[in-house]
Amino acid sequence: YRLTDGVVKISGEATLDEVEDAIFENAIYRPSVIVANKMDLENAEANLKLLNAFVGGKLPVIAVSCEVGYGLEKLGETLFKMLDIIRVYTKEPDEREPSKKPFILRKGATVYDLAKNIHSDFSENFSYARVWARRLAFSPQKVGSTFVLEDGDIVEIHAR
Repeated sequence: YRLTDGVVKISGEATLDEVEDAIFENAIYRPSVIVANKMDLENAEANLKLLNAFVGGKLPVIAVSCEVGYGLEKLGETLFKMLDIIRVYTKEPDEREPSKKPFILRKGATVYDLAKNIHSDFSENFSYARVWARRLAFSPQKVGSTFVLEDGDIVEIHAR
């Protein structure tokens, strides 16, 4: 779908604004980032400077090396911020440790959204949840279904 040019036919009278609205009505703007890999190789820093000069600050450039693991944490953080998503970990009521794999939710998601993501029974029979988070004065804290989650929260859901 990489259209580079096209012909627009207009029948009748139309302003430039109306034409732009018609063309771009379904346009979706996605965040973009340039990932500069192989930063472990010789001349990588010089090549990175050239890339940054070429891009001219129009897009963020993240320097990484998959070989040695350099910059991968920053890449993950950048992608999560750009996509407005968060990681939320769940915990079974009788377990000490949270799950190793997080649920990925949209920023602004609530405990109810998480419960619905896990299983419809959890959202339908939701009673309360306990949340562990650094930002809370007391952790764990008993919360309701409308509690807004943030990245890194640990949630234990209790259903009837």
